[in-house]
Amino acid sequence: MIEAAAPSREGERLRSAALALLLLCIGAATVAAAVASANPGLALLPVALVAAAYAAARAPLRWSAAALLLAVLSLEVSSDAAGVWRTPLAAVGDLLHDNLERSAGIPGVPLSGLDLLSVFLLGVFVLRRGGSPVDRSGSIAAPAVVAAFLLLHVGGILFAEVNGLVRGAGSAMWKLHQLLQIPLLALLFQATFRGPRDHRLLGRIVIVAACIKTLLAVWVQRVAAPALTGGKLAYATNHGDSVLFAVAAFILLADLAERTDLRRAVNAGLLLPIILVGIHENDRRTAWVMLAMSVIAAYAVGAPQRWKRGVTRFAVIGGPILLLYAAAGWNRAGPLFAPLHTLRTLSDASVDRSTRWREVENWNIAMSIREHPIAGIGLGGEYTEFVRGDDISSIFPDFRAFPHNSVLGLLLFSGALGFTAIWSLFGLVVFLAIRSHRLARDAEDRVAALCCIATVIACAVLAYGDTGAHFTQYRVLTALAIAVSGKLAVATGAWPAPAKCPGRAAAEG
Repeated sequence: MIEAAAPSREGERLRSAALALLLLCIGAATVAAAVASANPGLALLPVALVAAAYAAARAPLRWSAAALLLAVLSLEVSSDAAGVWRTPLAAVGDLLHDNLERSAGIPGVPLSGLDLLSVFLLGVFVLRRGGSPVDRSGSIAAPAVVAAFLLLHVGGILFAEVNGLVRGAGSAMWKLHQLLQIPLLALLFQATFRGPRDHRLLGRIVIVAACIKTLLAVWVQRVAAPALTGGKLAYATNHGDSVLFAVAAFILLADLAERTDLRRAVNAGLLLPIILVGIHENDRRTAWVMLAMSVIAAYAVGAPQRWKRGVTRFAVIGGPILLLYAAAGWNRAGPLFAPLHTLRTLSDASVDRSTRWREVENWNIAMSIREHPIAGIGLGGEYTEFVRGDDISSIFPDFRAFPHNSVLGLLLFSGALGFTAIWSLFGLVVFLAIRSHRLARDAEDRVAALCCIATVIACAVLAYGDTGAHFTQYRVLTALAIAVSGKLAVATGAWPAPAKCPGRAAAEG
């Protein structure tokens, strides 16, 4: 008995020593954070990180990933609202979104908190694969084709970077980070979320995040901005929230269209106006384009249903009236014709200076593409200003290296070869989603498929109209669409299940 108790007491002493060392390290890190940072809230960061790491190591990974997803979509950053107003939580948002060298003052760390937490959760996933059923139970394996296209995506990015170095364009680490974060997050969401069983959770996260951003936008535009600047701001949060708002609104519409019952009608009636208010207060015209194009895509892809027949009848009866409205109000101002004015500023450079600047940029990029159409100029390159537009170098010095039209910009930097490899992920998501929608027997699966398509549309619109991958919402929601469409395709039979896949029956068990 004495001999058996001795090793136990020795192990207890070792655990006590390890705990004391851990507490000492946490205390030292807390003191260092308080001394080194001007933000006192960062002094709590070491304790919060240790607590979060312990919870993530013990809890099901889907809950950790869900909490991370909600935080990164709902928390603001310091540059939101033009930097004139922020909540105390903006410091946490900065840690998630921005690299730690800028957000926390840690030199030589170009990764963001989102990167590190994603790697940590993937590491926990790898360690648990040995025998823990806490994450594997009911999970559907992603098809191998998704991994192949993720590798193709990474290969296209690396090709563009190496090509730029060979041409003497220099390195573009910030572009690399943004583009490579998409496959990292896609792997995380594939590993942590089980498949159709988690789709309702994911939809709720996106909707809740959009409602939180709406509250921030309303407060900024109606309270904070008038008090600080005397008027409204050009945007309330940031351009990336256009994707969040559009996808959240579409989730509600698609869910209501697939199953029109009282509960979903009440949800849409309560939550949809809130999100539309967020779009209005953020004042980004592209958000309306994203939502409209997503609805059109759902109409084209969706199976014949009552709502489609209603839309068709409305188009036939109301089409001539809308044409008369457009003809009468195209050149007129006033609240009655405000939608037409928004549409015109998107397409007519003669009435909107921003639209004219973007047309000049598109022309310059297109002419630059002609010089190296196949291989591109490399990620570190810049387009040539054949036609000079307004000088924005004082507010955006890297505008030639990171064009607002990031679709044409990526085509210039990576060439036809690299661009096809990088953007093929979008094509794969749409392909798998359409097949899944056609074969799905469950309404929730059809909604998930349509939402994947809507996400691709929203991200593509943001990429063409603005800097795309620069915004975290673009990268996060793109990765989520990749993960959801892959597992959904296996669950519905739209793509063959990989070897040893538990299948849909196990996922529902």
